[in-house]
Amino acid sequence: MLRVTLRIAVQALIIVLAAAGVATATDLARPDGIPLVAELEYDIFAPCVDSAAEAQAATAKDLGTTGASILYVDARPAEAFAAEHAEGAVNAPYSVLFGASPEIIAAVKAEAAARKVKEIVVYGEISEPGADGGAVDVAKPLAEQLVESGLPGVKHFKGGLPALKKNGVDVVQGSGGAR
Repeated sequence: MLRVTLRIAVQALIIVLAAAGVATATDLARPDGIPLVAELEYDIFAPCVDSAAEAQAATAKDLGTTGASILYVDARPAEAFAAEHAEGAVNAPYSVLFGASPEIIAAVKAEAAARKVKEIVVYGEISEPGADGGAVDVAKPLAEQLVESGLPGVKHFKGGLPALKKNGVDVVQGSGGAR
């Protein structure tokens, strides 16, 4: 029994060494072969920011009519925003992998300053592959990113646009595009 096990182990080692030799020879024969030691530092695909920023959850009491005191921020993609959104809302598409761009954050801050709002309510859910057919809430991470950028009075509303509608927020349909 020991002899059979030893013979199998030796054969496996020979196969592994042969495969490594063929792979190394093939790599050395290529002019653009893969270096054994990385020449450049690896890029990080999606940097994880460890943030202490935390946005509060908005409740139905926090919702109101659009005006000088409240700004709705729609975190969904531009196409969904164009189809329908809360009246007076601004679109700030949020990427699950990359967050919102600095330009989007700056645009929200500029709009909030121009309207002199006291409160910002972020809403939005998107369908994501692998989300078990459910929606992914992107309002909270966008709200946290806005808080981290120094914007005061930011809250996130769970349930997206359907929940806003149920709570009496006016909705505009087919407005043509993102603002």
